[in-house]
Amino acid sequence: MQFASAISDAVQLLPAVREVCQSVLKQLAGAPCHLACVFASPSYRTHWPEALAMLHEQLKPTVLIGCSGSGVIGGERECESVPALSLVAAQLPDVRLHSFAVTPQELEHAEPGGFWVDKVGSVPSAQPVFIVCADPYTCEPSRLLAQLNATYPKCPVIGGLASGGTKPGQHVLVLNTEFLQEGAVGVAMSGNVTMDTIVAPGCRPIGRPLIITKAEETIIWELGGRPALEVLREVLMALPQADQALAQRAIFVGLVIDEMKARFASGDFLIRQVTGIDPPSGAIAIAERITLGQTVQFHLLDPGSAREELQRRLSECHPTFQAAPPAGALVFNCTGRGKSFYGVANHDMRVIRMVGGKLPMGGFFCNGEIGPIGGVNFLHGYTASLGLFRPSSTDVVEG
Repeated sequence: MQFASAISDAVQLLPAVREVCQSVLKQLAGAPCHLACVFASPSYRTHWPEALAMLHEQLKPTVLIGCSGSGVIGGERECESVPALSLVAAQLPDVRLHSFAVTPQELEHAEPGGFWVDKVGSVPSAQPVFIVCADPYTCEPSRLLAQLNATYPKCPVIGGLASGGTKPGQHVLVLNTEFLQEGAVGVAMSGNVTMDTIVAPGCRPIGRPLIITKAEETIIWELGGRPALEVLREVLMALPQADQALAQRAIFVGLVIDEMKARFASGDFLIRQVTGIDPPSGAIAIAERITLGQTVQFHLLDPGSAREELQRRLSECHPTFQAAPPAGALVFNCTGRGKSFYGVANHDMRVIRMVGGKLPMGGFFCNGEIGPIGGVNFLHGYTASLGLFRPSSTDVVEG
């Protein structure tokens, strides 16, 4: 298994494609390209047909997948809001690749099981790992992931929602020789491949865990028998002044993923933003459906905590890296985790480099990041989601 990566900030798309292709071909040194992942700025979109033709001519990939992003990632660089192209290419011996695309109409009517096995082309017993890119305007990612979770239990999915567009039709999804503007595209990988995942949130918990005692769809009416807004105000008033300043930007609710845990820490929550409050009723609305009896905890978005959490997750994986070093990585980072968040450019990539070294990697800034927590795949926000690829130590499974 061998990975190569390159990034270009050429103003025109075709010179950018030429530059990254030359770089990865040199790194591959004659090895075949089985998988190519390409991520590009929306400003390039009018020239995608020519770019796809050039990518296939140069790389001859078995599968080509990717999308547009407001910023792209490669090496130690994070190119935000400028023309840029990132390419990751991989030689994957004894790995089966199954590419697929799903339309909004198919997703609306799909059910777990046979539809997805036929669509993906890989059976659940093969234990595939997935890369998925989706359009935020026309794909319902929570439904997509719920279907994949049900059909392929414990199979990790990484990826993200395309970014940089402001209305439907402004994002591009790439699958092999096609570029699409709706739905989702993906590739399932099975056989001699393991994908280790890191999902590092940008929020930290405040206050204490609370039980939802009255709720309806996305509205929390009561927490612990008291109006939710009253509880939130109480939590905020108890914060240090610095944290109260952070709270002025945004407040988040963390939904506990595993209710059986005795204690909850950062990373045990599915983070969703508070989208509205109703002072007369004391209700809080969040960007997720909720259920009665669920455990939640309020969260703050904090650059310092985001940095520490990413470092901690990488450090936890470091023993695995030493025993079985990854060959390459894909990075799906939130659009909110760039220079405007940290105050410096290339922050997260430098943190990853500190542990991963000169690992070939690339990715993009997403409108939502996909990754597993506790063996279940979710859509996240303000998160860094990484997939690190290495040969599997187990026997190859047919599928």
